[in-house]
Amino acid sequence: MKQYLQLFLNGVQKKSGRPGKGYAVAFTSYLPEEGVSYVAQSFGVEIAKRTGKRTLIADARRLSELNIMHYSRVGQNCFPTDVPNLWCLPGRDQKDEEIPENPAEEHLYLQIYGNNPMEIALNNLQTLRFAFDFILLDCPALSVSDETAFLAPEADGVMVVVEADRTKQEQIQNAQQTIERADANLLGFILNKRQYTVPDWLYKRL
Repeated sequence: MKQYLQLFLNGVQKKSGRPGKGYAVAFTSYLPEEGVSYVAQSFGVEIAKRTGKRTLIADARRLSELNIMHYSRVGQNCFPTDVPNLWCLPGRDQKDEEIPENPAEEHLYLQIYGNNPMEIALNNLQTLRFAFDFILLDCPALSVSDETAFLAPEADGVMVVVEADRTKQEQIQNAQQTIERADANLLGFILNKRQYTVPDWLYKRL
């Protein structure tokens, strides 16, 4: 994981630092449960620690459900973590109470953007770019949702998580083709959950 993170940091630090233009990266996979959330969280922690810049880990599905068109609403939905400079926009919890909407503001929002969830997600992402230096989007798997392919071109890049000994070569190729067809910037693949087997000769020494 460390080598992926260092390569990632080397690339993004050259492109970050633009006022009002946070660097957004979408993390996804081809199959569900390949560890996308774990990888995004791991990257978020290290980026916040190493750069000292405002970093957000966001559940991409929430972007289509929220109204954060106005900068002041970012703080109502994005919460600081125990890690300095790291915030999170969590997924919806059935037990959580929704933040009441301002009727006049909500009416204006719907007038401008309508009820299209994807348009709402894209505009919310633009607001987050003004609030954070780095936005890491925890996206659904490509094989179960079109949302990621729609959102990916609006991000600065896409990282695809691949689970070792599970994801097949053709599925990796399908993921690459899906991202390329969406005209998104594929940054690379991250091998996750790799198991290092212990050789027999080493077992005898344990």
